[in-house]
Amino acid sequence: MLNSISWNSYLVAVVTLLVLWYLYTGFRYYYSEIKQILSGRKKIGFPSLGKKTKNDSLPSSDQEDGKPTNLNEAFQESFATLDEVKELSARLTGAVSESAELGRPKQEFNNYIRLILSEYPYVKISSLRSNVNNFLVYETKKHPELLLTSNEADKLWEENN
Repeated sequence: MLNSISWNSYLVAVVTLLVLWYLYTGFRYYYSEIKQILSGRKKIGFPSLGKKTKNDSLPSSDQEDGKPTNLNEAFQESFATLDEVKELSARLTGAVSESAELGRPKQEFNNYIRLILSEYPYVKISSLRSNVNNFLVYETKKHPELLLTSNEADKLWEENN
């Protein structure tokens, strides 16, 4: 009876059973981790195989606390800052023209702009922030009663705490 089973058939059966077993245990006990890896929210970390750099010798305080080390880890979604700047510039243009039409006082206008800027935290920390400030200054030059300087526009970002 054992002579009728070839080594090739035996190895195929064993490998198939091993693959099925590891798939079962992986999905049974590590489903959430597998789901995060497949969706791109988590990366697979491989050991460095003994190649340590100077930075790897001592763990940083951020890593010990479990805090993320960069923005991509902190906000698990990627952010398209350029698209946000385009959207923000359109909203700022509308806000400036709307405020001029309604005759809003400058303080109320500043509060309105501050509210709009608070909805774009990624732009606040990006290098495009100065471009947005320059754009806001340019738009307010069309309406002297709402005129902002670059410093005033920059302070509107900082007052969003």
